[in-house]
Amino acid sequence: MSGTSFDGVDAAMIETNGESYISFIDSTFIPYTKKERKLYGSSITDNYSHITSSINEKHIMAIKVLLQKTQIKPQSLDLIGLHGQTFSHKPEEKWSWQYINAAKFVKVFKTNIVSDFRLNDINKGGEGAPLVPIYHANIAKKFSKDFPIAILNIGGVCNVTIIKSDKSFLGYDIGPGNGPIDKIVSSKFNLNFDKGGEISRKGEINNTIGKSMISEIDKLPSKRSYDRKVLDDICIRKTINMNAIDALATITKTISDLIVAKVGCHKPAKVILVGGGRKNLTLKSYLNDQFKNKVFSAEDVGWDGDSIEAQAFAYLAVRSVLGLDITFPWTTGVMNSVSGGVLHSYC
Repeated sequence: MSGTSFDGVDAAMIETNGESYISFIDSTFIPYTKKERKLYGSSITDNYSHITSSINEKHIMAIKVLLQKTQIKPQSLDLIGLHGQTFSHKPEEKWSWQYINAAKFVKVFKTNIVSDFRLNDINKGGEGAPLVPIYHANIAKKFSKDFPIAILNIGGVCNVTIIKSDKSFLGYDIGPGNGPIDKIVSSKFNLNFDKGGEISRKGEINNTIGKSMISEIDKLPSKRSYDRKVLDDICIRKTINMNAIDALATITKTISDLIVAKVGCHKPAKVILVGGGRKNLTLKSYLNDQFKNKVFSAEDVGWDGDSIEAQAFAYLAVRSVLGLDITFPWTTGVMNSVSGGVLHSYC
C-alpha cells in the first residue's frame, strides 16, 4: 500500500487466521522518485498515465523484493491484499478512490488478490475509513493490562484506534498528519520530510492561527474520516503568509493539539505511535508533555512501525475471503458490521 502520503510503497508479509493469530514475517519499502512525487503533487489527471504506471510498478517491485528477502516463492502465497494509492476520499459524498490495477497483479504473481476494501462499507452507508482498527485491536491484546490504550497512526492523515478497558475498540480520523508538513518542506526546502521535526522545532508557534485551523477542521462535514487534500489545503492556506519555519512549527503544534483534544478524553494509559510521523520528535515531545510521558513509538513495544498499515491490509484480505467483518458502526459509521474487499481470483 501507499495510502495517502505518496512517499513510497510499504509491503508486509504475515501469517494469520484472520482472527487472533497473527505472526509478522517481514516488510520492505520502495520509495517513489522525486519526479514521481512532483507529478503526483502537481496534477493526478494531467499525469494520470505516468502516475498509475508508477504505482503499479512500485507495488510489484515491493512484493518481489519482499519475496526475495523472505525466500518465499510466489506460489506459496495464499493471498495478496492491495490497498493501492488513495487519490481522493469524499465520505460526505459517499465515495472513495484507491487506485491499483489488481488484475495485473493476478497475472504477475499468479495468486488471488483482494482490493477495494472500502467499497462495501460505503455502499452500506459507512465512510469507508478508518479500516485498520480491527487489526490494531488484535495486535494490542498483549497490552490488556494497560487498557485503555491509543494507537495513533500518523501518516498523510492522522487517525487513532482506542482500545478500551473492556477490550472493545473504536477508531476515527483526527485531522492532518504528515501531509501539509511534507508539502511545505518539499516546496520551501527541497526535502521529502522534516527529519526528526528539526525544522519545526526552530519555529515560532502562532496559536491564533492554530486555533483557526482547528476551528475550520471541526466544521468539516465528516467527523470520522477526512480527505488529505482538504486537510492540507486548510493548513497551508492558514499559514500562507508565515515564513516556512514558523508555518511548520504552527502546523506541528496544531496536530498535537488536535490529538490531545480527540484522544485525551479517553484517558489512555499508553499512546503508541505508528506511521512515519512517529519519527517527528518535536511532535512526540508535544504529545509527551500532554500525556505525561505515556507516549511510545512502535519500536518501543516491539512493532515494526513503518509497516503496521501494510500488515493490516494483509490481515483484512484474509478476513475478506473468510467473510469476517472488517468495518463496524464504531469505526466507519456503517449501519451494521460488514465484511469487504473485492476478490480477484487466479484460475
